[in-house]
Amino acid sequence: MIDLTQYPELIVKQEVELLEVFMGFETANRYSIRTPDGAELLYAYEESGMLSRQFLRSHRPLTIHFVDNDGNEVFTAERGFFWMFSHLYVGNEEGKLIGSLQRNFKVFGRRISILDPEGTKRSEIRGGLFRPHTFMVYSEGDEVARITKRWSGLGRELFTDADTFQVGMNLERVDQEFATIVLAAAISIDLDFFERDGRGGMF
Repeated sequence: MIDLTQYPELIVKQEVELLEVFMGFETANRYSIRTPDGAELLYAYEESGMLSRQFLRSHRPLTIHFVDNDGNEVFTAERGFFWMFSHLYVGNEEGKLIGSLQRNFKVFGRRISILDPEGTKRSEIRGGLFRPHTFMVYSEGDEVARITKRWSGLGRELFTDADTFQVGMNLERVDQEFATIVLAAAISIDLDFFERDGRGGMF
């Protein structure tokens, strides 16, 4: 089991799919999760239906599997089909629910509630109107983590929906379960706000 509380910063990089580049065919997402100096810690891959990716797009049901370098699953994130607001459930390596991410209505900006296993709001992720690529994680009124979409290069930005996120955490304020949820949140933000049919959308 990788102790995420050892890493104040992680880079989540979506892998480029050639079918998406040349044909616009929506493929299952894949991500590498690394330290800033390039050491690979985890790999995440999407499990979903081909038809749902093409027709339901960013509203599709899916499971994201997070595995270590030996291929061992360390946690998962799962959601069902939704009309308006996604709800992503995060489970540990034993399949036990540790929390979830509920997207909320917000006229300007973005809001995601972080809920405990009982469904009680634990903290909140806020994305501002004038900083659309930055998401702050607040707990008890203080910012404890930040997720930032980084510039991926002209080619990736124009021709793919493959994104890169920087995840920073205050290690004095987060435990292993909370760090796991924050890492899952980076991928949830990519799915909700930066996939091709919803790139940069505010709602």
